Order: sequence, then C-alpha cells, then structure tokens
Amino acid sequence: MLNSEKNSIKEQTRLSINDIKKLGLEKSDQNLYKLIRLFEKINSIELKREIVSSIGRQDNYQAVFAFIKENVYNCGYMDLVYQMYRTCLYKQRIDKRFEELGSEIYSYFNNEVIIKMKEFYDYRHSKKSSKKNQEKIKSPILLKGSNIDTLKKINENSVQLIFTSPPYYNAKEYSDYHSYKDYLNAMYKTLIECHRVLEDGRFIIYNVSPVISKRPGREFESIRYPIHFDLHSIFVKAGFYFIDEIQWIKPESSVKNRNGGYQQTHMPLSYKPNCINESIMVYRKNAPFLLDKNIKKYSKDLANDTEFDSSNCWYIVPTSNKIHPAVFPRELCKRILKYYSFKGDVVLDPFAGSGTLGSVAIEMNRTPILCEQNERYCNLINKNREYNEI
Repeated sequence: MLNSEKNSIKEQTRLSINDIKKLGLEKSDQNLYKLIRLFEKINSIELKREIVSSIGRQDNYQAVFAFIKENVYNCGYMDLVYQMYRTCLYKQRIDKRFEELGSEIYSYFNNEVIIKMKEFYDYRHSKKSSKKNQEKIKSPILLKGSNIDTLKKINENSVQLIFTSPPYYNAKEYSDYHSYKDYLNAMYKTLIECHRVLEDGRFIIYNVSPVISKRPGREFESIRYPIHFDLHSIFVKAGFYFIDEIQWIKPESSVKNRNGGYQQTHMPLSYKPNCINESIMVYRKNAPFLLDKNIKKYSKDLANDTEFDSSNCWYIVPTSNKIHPAVFPRELCKRILKYYSFKGDVVLDPFAGSGTLGSVAIEMNRTPILCEQNERYCNLINKNREYNEI
C-alpha cells in the first residue's frame, strides 16, 4: 500500500464529525482549503457530507462556488448533491452566481428531494400573507349524499384530520362500480375534496385492504385487486405524500378461511393464506413546512398520556353490526384520534357508514364531520346522536 493511501486511511480514522464541524464554524481560507483537500482524500460518505456542509459555511464565495461547480455533477452521491444545493439556496441572496448554479442543479437532477428543498426555502423566505380567520366548526355535522358534492359545503383548510375506510370495490352491496377504473376515478374525486378541506400539513388516513372479486362461474378465475397499492399514486396526484403504513392485525378466527383447498390436497400452487391484516395508510397534505409548525399551534397541556403503541402492528379485534357489513372497531378510532389529532380538532370521515368515528370523536372531545349517501346508514348515525345537516 502506498504511503499516501496509508495517510488517508489514518486521517479518516482520526477525524470525527465534530472535528469537521469545528473547521466549518471557524471561517478562514486556511480551513476552507483544508476542507476541500479532505473532501478529495476521504472516502466515507458520512464525513464527506459534513465536509460539504462545512465548506458551505465559509465566506470565500469564489472558492465555495468553484468547489460546488466542479464537484456537484460528478460527486456520485445524492446526499452530497443535496448539501451542495443547500449551500446554493442560502448563498443566493448575497451572490447571484449561486442562484444561477442552483437553478442548473435543480433542472439537471429534477429530483423530488431537491424540489421539496426549494419549496421549503421559498416558503421560509417569502412574505407570508396572513390567512383570514374563519369560524371554526363546533358542532357535529352530517352531510347526506355523495361526498364529492357535499364536501363542497365545507370551507377549505377547516379540517384537522381525515380518517376513513373507502368502499371495498364491488365487495359489498353498498359498493358497486362499473369497473375498477371507475372506482379509482371516484376515489380520486373524493381525495381532491379532502385535500381542499384539510388543513395544510395535517394527516389523512385510509384503512384499506386487497379485495377479491366473486367468480362469475366455476370455470372463471376471480380477480384480486391490490387497492392499497393502486391508491398510493392517486393520493400523490391529489396532493398528499406518504408517511406510514400501520398493520391492523385481527385474530385468525375472525377472518374468512381461504386455505381449505390446500388443507385437502397439499398441492403446491393451491396455497392461499388467511388474510388477518388490513393496511392503515397514513399520508400528509403537502406543505412547505415541518410538522412542528402544526404542533406549535397547541398548548402542551394537550399532550397525550405516556402509554403508546410503539410498533406499526396494532392487534385489534374487529366488530360487527346488524345493519352495516363493515364497521370500524371503536378501539381503532380511538388510537387514530389519539395519535393524529388534538382535543378540539375537527375530524372528517368522508365514507362514514355506521358513524363509529363520529361517536368516538365526540367522546374524545373532537368535532366530527360525517359524509354518507346511504339513507339507512344516515338514520343509524342519527339514532343516538343528532347531527347538524348542511
């Protein structure tokens, strides 16, 4: 091994993130050029990332600009590109060259992280126009009819949480569409209205699972629809981005048995597992700011108790209802409301069904808005609690 290689390895071993940060904080040409030499020698991406960040703190704009221009297109790792682009964003206000270089980087990479960085930067440095305060919804509301139409009665940005379970494509009497394409188009139209009424940066949560169609005859094959996968692109198109997937796990005794055929023959290819899980898909409405901004609106007195679910697998027994074939367990609603809303928030269920979310929301000091087009289910919702209708 060459001496230069040995020295480089020793230098990497000795250096720490804090050492590099110190070089960045102490602004001098000596430190700047030392950082540039380190960037050329060191192989650790973690250290190189901190080196780029520290170079960006230096005041020799000509040297910093030349460093980024020379390395941004061939550094080999997007983590390093992001740090270089970040420097361009924050130095462009003083030196126009960084604005031009930043625009080139933005166009060249056309990367979702860089796009979001630009949105966040622009928001923080724009003259924010204060939105007019609108009167908060304080009483439970039931919207009768198609949610695509009825949600238009709700002001934009007036809801703090949306939680629902959409109709399972052609699997229940109340859910009948001409085609799967029609079903997804209808879901998209609903999500457009949900996006409008949901406050910027707040959560929309959908409980979904794959659905299998009934066979039209023994000689025909059924079709299994991966609804939770197909809905993702629709969420993104409507203006939301993915946060988490929680698995709702049910007792196996509570679900339909699918492996009877395999138990009889034990023939490969005939295996079908019993589906004991449903997906709780968590999305956030696009916003050019961190979630902290939403949280800071609330008093710390509204913090939850210390008990919490630490994993994304929730073991909850399903429930049933004589009138509605697919009812939310109250426990599921309680957990969603606890983790994704505050007391006093307005919460929306655009496919309310039997209205479980509404009754749990009232118990937990939230104000529900329920949408339901089936008259029978509307009567069920109003049976124990009178809702305002608008």
